[in-house]
Amino acid sequence: MKRTSRHSQAGGSVMPRKKQRGVALVTVLIAIAITLVISNEFGTSTSTDMIAAANYRDQMRAHFLARSAQNLGELVLRIQYRIDNTKELRGMFDVTEWANMIMSPFCGGAEEVKDLIGLSTDQVKGMGTSDIGTCGLDDFTTEDDKINMNCANSPTGQAAETTKSMLDALVYFQQYDPVFEEADAEGWRRDRNTQTEALVDYVDKDSMRGPATAKNNKLGTSEDYGYESLKDRYYAKNNYLDSTGELKLVRGVDDRFWTLFGDAFTVYGGCKVNLPRVTNPQLIVAILYLAADTKIQQPILQDPRKMYILASLVAKAKEMGENFTKADDFITFVKDPSAALQQLAAAGGMAGSAAINALAQGMGLPPGEKVSIQLDASLLNAMVTFAPRRTFRVSAWGEVERKQKNADGSPVFPPIRSTITGVWDTKVFPQNVRKQPAPKGAWVFLRED
Repeated sequence: MKRTSRHSQAGGSVMPRKKQRGVALVTVLIAIAITLVISNEFGTSTSTDMIAAANYRDQMRAHFLARSAQNLGELVLRIQYRIDNTKELRGMFDVTEWANMIMSPFCGGAEEVKDLIGLSTDQVKGMGTSDIGTCGLDDFTTEDDKINMNCANSPTGQAAETTKSMLDALVYFQQYDPVFEEADAEGWRRDRNTQTEALVDYVDKDSMRGPATAKNNKLGTSEDYGYESLKDRYYAKNNYLDSTGELKLVRGVDDRFWTLFGDAFTVYGGCKVNLPRVTNPQLIVAILYLAADTKIQQPILQDPRKMYILASLVAKAKEMGENFTKADDFITFVKDPSAALQQLAAAGGMAGSAAINALAQGMGLPPGEKVSIQLDASLLNAMVTFAPRRTFRVSAWGEVERKQKNADGSPVFPPIRSTITGVWDTKVFPQNVRKQPAPKGAWVFLRED
C-alpha cells in the first residue's frame, strides 16, 4: 500500500520544517555584522590615511621651513664674510649673534612681524609663517678651533707632521696615563706615540707608519694595526675622511678615548687652527707646548698642572673680550697673563687683583704663584692662524604644530620638527652654479634630522 506525505495531502504545498525557521533572520544578522566590520575597517583605514597624509604634509612644511631658515642663514653668513674681509669693519660686528632677530620677520608670528617692521602680515607678503609653522637658527659655531684630521693626507707632508705634533701635544697630560697604560675596548695595547701614529696612518695615503715628510718620504716601518684580523675586518681608509665619526674605526679609539679627545677633531676647514676661536684648554695646551721657545729653559713645560692653568687663563681671557687679533697679542698675554687679565678686568669695571685672585683660586693656583711661558713667533705662526672664521656650523629648523586636539585643547601629538645641520666653508667655491662667476662660500656638509 503506497503511503502519501502529509504535505501532499495538504493540497500540494510544502510546509517548512521547524528546524529551518529563522534562517533568513540569522542570514540578515550575519550580513549586517559583516557590513559593520567592513564599514569600521573602511572608516579606520580612511582615518589612518587622512592622518598619514596630514603628517606627510606637515613633514613637508617643516622641511621647507627648515630649508628657508637655511637659506636665510646663508645670507647671514655671506654678510658676515663681507664684514670680516673689510679692514675697517673687521671685528666690529658679528651678524651671526643677531641671526635669530633677523629671522623673526620671516619665521615669526604676526605679532613679531608687526613689532619688528611696523606692518602686519596682512599688509606685506612673504612675511611671517604663523599660519604654517615656525622656523629659526640655532647658535653659530665654528670648526676652526679643532684639529683637521684630513691634513694628515697632505701631499707635501708638512701639514701631516704638524697634525702629528698637535696630536702628540693633545694627549701628553699625565692625567691621561691610565688611557695608555690599559688596553682599549678590543684588548689592543698602545703608548701615546703609537696611538697618534694610528690616527695619522688611518688617513694618510701611504702604507708607512707615521706622517710622511717632504724630505725622506717617511722611510720607516710599514703600517700594521691588525684591522684585517678583527672579527669584523676592514682596511684603513688611507684617504680623506667624510666625517669625524670615521675616526672611531682607528685602533685604540674606543668610547673612553673619544670622550676625552673627540671634541678636538674635525674634517673641515684649513690645516692651521684659528687661535682666536679656540676655547678647548686641551688644544690650547698643545699649541703652547709646540710653540714654546726652545732656546731657553722653561720649567712650566714639565708641569702639566701649570700648563693647564695657563690654558684656562687664555680661555678665560677670551670670555672677557680678548680677541688675539695677531700673534704678538697672544705671545704678550701668555708671557705675563696676570698683568693682561688685570687690564681686562679693569676695563670691565672689576678690580684687577680681585679678578686675578678669583681666577687663581678657581683654577687651583696657590696665592702668589704665577704661570707664564715664552713662545717662538715662527713656531706659533707655523701651526695657527689669526683670521676671521672660515667655517661655520649652523642648525636650521622648521616646526609645524599638528591640528589634532584633545577635548581640553591640548595637542594629541607633538609638533613635527625638521632640523638641517650644515657646515659652511667661506673658502670653497660652490659647484654647478647657475651663473658665473660664483662667489666664494658653499655648504660642505648637510644632514637633515
